[in-house]
Parts: sequence; structure tokens; C-alpha cells
Amino acid sequence: MRDIALILHVSAGAVAVVLGPFAIVYTLKARRLNWVGESYHWAIALLCVSALVMVPYDWARLWMFWPISIAAYLFVYLGQRAAEAPGGLWYRGVLRGYGGSWIALWTAILVVSAPDHPWTWAIPIVAGTALIEVLCFRPAPAWTEADR
Repeated sequence: MRDIALILHVSAGAVAVVLGPFAIVYTLKARRLNWVGESYHWAIALLCVSALVMVPYDWARLWMFWPISIAAYLFVYLGQRAAEAPGGLWYRGVLRGYGGSWIALWTAILVVSAPDHPWTWAIPIVAGTALIEVLCFRPAPAWTEADR
């Protein structure tokens, strides 16, 4: 079971790393949920479920992936819900939702890749959050148009 979960986890992670920025850009451009955002949502969902399956196999080393997985999925869910009902400040939900899940993804990658350097884990959190908030408060004019 662990090997199957690991294969699914790595595959879904690779897809999510690639799709994340495209999901944000295309969803903001289309002003609605689209196949890229939907695909990104399901890649993150599979990634999170497979992480939750693998954690008990090495609890002492991997326990922190449960909260990261839950946060990543809640973020992508927020982004998807915002994309399904655009209007008002919908773009903030997309940016914070999809962007937050992508930040959680990169944080998890650094937790695995650089376990001896915990300070590096803050890089995607600080840089990504700053970028998202700048975009939230200085949106592109196309995102704030009432209707096209």
C-alpha cells in the first residue's frame, strides 16, 4: 500500500507543481473555473490523500505532513470555490486559494529536500505570501471588471 501511495504521491506532486501557476493564470484570465483549475484541484487532492496514507508508515519523521496536506487541500478548495462564483473580490480567493496550495506544496518539497535546514522552509511561505498579497491589493484591471 505504501509503494502505491508513494507512486501516486510523486506523480500527483509533479502534475501539481506544473499546473499550479497555470491554474492561477488561466482562472484569473477566464474569470471562471476551467479545466486547468479543476485538474490542479484533483492533483492536489490526490497528493494530499496519498500523503495522509504514507504518514503512519513513518510517523516520527513525517507527522508534519498531515497539517500541511490538510492546509494545502483547504487552500485549493477555497480557490476552486472562488473561481466557481466570480464577482466582487473573487480574484482574492483564487490567488489565496490556488496560490496558498502551491506555497504549501513547495513548503512540503523543502521539508523533504532540506530536513536539516528548517529556515529554508520559510522561503516559499514568506515570498509566496508577499507576492499573493501584493496581487490581491493591486489587481489587474481585467480581474475587477464587473462583467465582460
